[in-house]
Amino acid sequence: MVRPVRIRGKGFRGRDDGQASPFRRERPGVRALVFGAQTAAVAGVALLAFLPVLTGGESWLARLAALACAAALSGGHLAWFAYGSFPRPALVLVVQAALGFGPLLQFGASWSTASAFFAGGLLLAYPPARAVPGALLACVVAGLVSAWPGGSVDMGAAGAVTAGVAALTLFGLGTAVRLVDERDEQVRELKRQAIIEERKQFSRDLHDLLGLSLSAITLKGELVDRLVLARPAQAKEELAELLVMSRRALADVRTIAAGYRELSLDDECRAAAEVLSAAGTRVTLARSGIGDLPPRVATALVTVLREGVTNVVRHSTASWCAFSVSTEDGKAWLEIVNDGAGGAADGGVDSGAGLCNLRDRVEVLKGTLTAEVGPDGTHRLLVAIPVGSPRHSRPPAGEPAR
Repeated sequence: MVRPVRIRGKGFRGRDDGQASPFRRERPGVRALVFGAQTAAVAGVALLAFLPVLTGGESWLARLAALACAAALSGGHLAWFAYGSFPRPALVLVVQAALGFGPLLQFGASWSTASAFFAGGLLLAYPPARAVPGALLACVVAGLVSAWPGGSVDMGAAGAVTAGVAALTLFGLGTAVRLVDERDEQVRELKRQAIIEERKQFSRDLHDLLGLSLSAITLKGELVDRLVLARPAQAKEELAELLVMSRRALADVRTIAAGYRELSLDDECRAAAEVLSAAGTRVTLARSGIGDLPPRVATALVTVLREGVTNVVRHSTASWCAFSVSTEDGKAWLEIVNDGAGGAADGGVDSGAGLCNLRDRVEVLKGTLTAEVGPDGTHRLLVAIPVGSPRHSRPPAGEPAR
């Protein structure tokens, strides 16, 4: 009996293949902390520019003007650069330059910190090749204006350094906000892709798990309909088998809903032979060395077997079908051959959604799936999945195993 194999269900509770999840939840409060830090830094730079004016010997009118300029600089920076989007940055930078450098002529070195808004905006709005020289020039100009007239070299250097440090602070926190936004967008996209993959996986599981059972129920129902009047006793027996098949299909649905399934390769081989026999197809079955297959390999072979037999029942006019399951040459082999090739499902590996699903499952396990139609009208489906070291050589493909 194959061990239970998890399949993807509702939600995002981790992956079942032992690999790390493609995304992890952000720590609570990180986004709010980054945005709060940027707001505090912007307010702090504005306050550093305004406090020297407030405590100096300026008139109340000049102080109010300085307060208005500081509020406009900080509010404009948050409005245009806080969320990583820069609509019409040139116009905004012109306003920042006017409010950051204009009052320098009046307030001198005490206002030099305000020029950091212009320098930081340049670094956030434009590529480094253009922004860095402009930001350096803005800091130098702030230092020169601070030192002249009536100032000193020390005051000019302090003004330039203060403006540079404040500009880098605004740039660093603005970039952090942008990275948080990009990270959130990436997580949303990963979740969206994960949901799409969940739906595709559920669709494949539903198709592969129920296709054979529903085909068998249909065949039994048609047989009962033909026998109910002519041979009621036999019809009753067939009806009992139909009920068993319907309960098995219901159990399959419950395994999907529960998020796991327990599949026996031996049981599925017998069930496939019964369905083909019910369809009037002569069956030949061969099995060897399948008792110790890895669970994922066994599950893949079961799904291929179900889909292959379902295609034989639905899309062909086969009078005989031979399938074999074996472990040879370090691989698990499954071969299904029938003499009723025809229809979309028998055209090749890319001709039906079911076979495409099976190819995806097999390729995940580094295996191969081939489907071909012989010149004599036989259809051959062959799957090979690596399971370990070679045991013995497999003879070249020739006549189907009978």
